[in-house]
Amino acid sequence: MDVRAVVRTLEILEALEKDVQGLSELSRRLSLSKATLLRFLNTLINHGYVDYDPKTQKYDLGTRVLKLGMKVSERYDLKRIAAPYLERVWHDCEETVYLNIRNGYERLCIDCMNGKKEVRVVSYIGHSSPLHVAASGKAILAFLDPAEIDDYLSKVEFEKVAPGTITDPELLRSNLEKIREMGYATSFEERLADAIGASAPIRDITGRVIASVSITAPSNRTEKDHQHYIDLVTEAAGEISKKLGYSH
Repeated sequence: MDVRAVVRTLEILEALEKDVQGLSELSRRLSLSKATLLRFLNTLINHGYVDYDPKTQKYDLGTRVLKLGMKVSERYDLKRIAAPYLERVWHDCEETVYLNIRNGYERLCIDCMNGKKEVRVVSYIGHSSPLHVAASGKAILAFLDPAEIDDYLSKVEFEKVAPGTITDPELLRSNLEKIREMGYATSFEERLADAIGASAPIRDITGRVIASVSITAPSNRTEKDHQHYIDLVTEAAGEISKKLGYSH
């Protein structure tokens, strides 16, 4: 990997953050030859990070940058809104509670509170796993558009990572249909041996599922405990969705 090329790319984007500029102005500001700068700019244009206006012959930040900024803002807003509900669930169940979003074909943990009990399942912010592995991801995957689910099933690798991992696409499809009917997802040793999970989807103002709130606990918890976890995540996800503007 050419680190200098990455640095140059970031310098171009940061320069365009200040104002719309022409090739000559950018070249002077960045101390880059026009030929070299054009190669960088054309690549950025092809990927949507820079726009070029042929009438003014000026360069500006592209819509891809805007989308990234909106995504970051959305995530921070989601964390802020969800935080008190996660804390309430955590105090109630004393198990590991976390907030997940979709990141491509994976679910990504963006907030987490580890369990208070001596025997617990430990997670951390930044942890990721395939969407079909365990309740936290399935609560998101199940509510994608049918075409997106088909795309996922055709491209993902069904690797067995724990005793209960679902590796049969048709069995997974059936499980996802059941999750849509119930409105929540559960799992038993699908991502970790000796661990159970319960998760419910969080919707934005349009009704689109953008995240999930989850509880993970050791598998020796009782059936009554597991039902309590389902009730907690379902209620919390519903309240967070309302805060995000969703109504049904």
